[in-house]
Amino acid sequence: MAIVAACCLMLGVFVAFPGFSTQASAENPEHIVKKVIPTFTGDTKTTKGLTWYTTLESDRSDLQLVKKTGKKKPDFRKALNFSGTSYVSTNDSGERVHKAEAKKLKPNTEYYYRVGDKKLNTWSETRLVKTSKKNGSFTFLELTDPQAKTEDEGKLAADTFNTAAKTVKDYDFMTVTGDFVDNGVVEDQWDWLINNSQNVWGNTTVVPVAGNHEGKNNAFIDHFNLKPAASNTDTTTGAYYSFNYSNTHFVVLNTNEDSEEYRDFTPAQVQWMTSDIKKAKAAGAKWTVVLIHKGPYTTSNHATDSDIIDPNGVRNKIAPLIGKLGVDLVIQGHDHIYARTKPIDGENQATQPTKITEWLNGQPIEYSVNPDGAIYFIPATAGPKVYKKNQDPVLGDAFYSKFERAEENHALKYGLDPTDPTRPVRGAIQNFTSVKVEKDRITVVVYEIDRIKGGAPYIVDQFGIEKSKNAKPSKSKQHR
Repeated sequence: MAIVAACCLMLGVFVAFPGFSTQASAENPEHIVKKVIPTFTGDTKTTKGLTWYTTLESDRSDLQLVKKTGKKKPDFRKALNFSGTSYVSTNDSGERVHKAEAKKLKPNTEYYYRVGDKKLNTWSETRLVKTSKKNGSFTFLELTDPQAKTEDEGKLAADTFNTAAKTVKDYDFMTVTGDFVDNGVVEDQWDWLINNSQNVWGNTTVVPVAGNHEGKNNAFIDHFNLKPAASNTDTTTGAYYSFNYSNTHFVVLNTNEDSEEYRDFTPAQVQWMTSDIKKAKAAGAKWTVVLIHKGPYTTSNHATDSDIIDPNGVRNKIAPLIGKLGVDLVIQGHDHIYARTKPIDGENQATQPTKITEWLNGQPIEYSVNPDGAIYFIPATAGPKVYKKNQDPVLGDAFYSKFERAEENHALKYGLDPTDPTRPVRGAIQNFTSVKVEKDRITVVVYEIDRIKGGAPYIVDQFGIEKSKNAKPSKSKQHR
């Protein structure tokens, strides 16, 4: 109990509460613009999508952008103007959801933007978004499972996002692999997270993945302006889609679907993923990254869930396909613990890649050279809830030998949660990740925040993948 009290005390000390109202909104607080989130809606070099929320009275959906030039303040009298659409929030009858899309933007360009209502003269704060470059290296932030169930926990998760943005400089966009909130149909929970870290969400482009906690009643799609893979896709439970960024093809899956053939997926989604990745590779994509919530290879509670380990489960059906398709990196969510695998091939076997060791951030880092298979990675959680390592004998050494990192949850050193002794204490440890993609390398750096020790982030792991023309693919298998 003392540990929990200490965590709560520390929350009162360090959590930031960035404001999100403008002068116009302050004059008309009933029309405040909030939960502003940019997303990719097509060609990442030339388009940008926006979603935001207001009260019902604001029925215009206006988006304005001004190209950033030096240190000059934006003059929105000369803005590019776009008009969107709005509808009453599915899960809060007192709020209106707005969506708009900017098109024909210039690649590799920063734009000031604001969203709001011209008629009411009510606007969001002015923020920045950037279109992607045609080629060249880039960096993205990865966070997962903020999943707060109280306002204080929402502020804790928001602080993880704020800290991540301050720690990783000049990132190009942010991926979030699901479970944004504890109950997706409770709109207040979205407010707790996004409004307390709006300067992060509003000043980048967000790549969202549907988690099971927002898997019903449009709880996911209401918050993000996305272009699903097919126009007739049912987005009630989430969305699956893909996009290209520089030399990399990103595939975002929705594990809230289900079928007799595939747990957590429909045949239509699996067929789309297969075709989509093949087309991207044929078009010249150097790297393929898959973002998924319910991942095949994790080490905590969900590692033995039936939708993962059954014959038609994700590990047995989707993982081999990912290996056969030549995916490089799979970033997962859902299991609230840190772990990463060796390369897993199309036969669901771990392979032993050739490695080179270098020095980065004052620590050694190993790069797997031309690995035969995808590396699966779960970056623990950006929020309060954590799980213990799964000790079920059904997993055993054969399963855990496929991992490079499969340790006990880092929060367990502070004891068990008094309200649920099957789990480590809530709120003590959070994580976030930086992923840098270059022509021939991916470099992953994992950070941790220990609230008990003061909350300053530190590196707990780093690893990489290298594609070298001079080295042969690593093909040695690890026995099951």
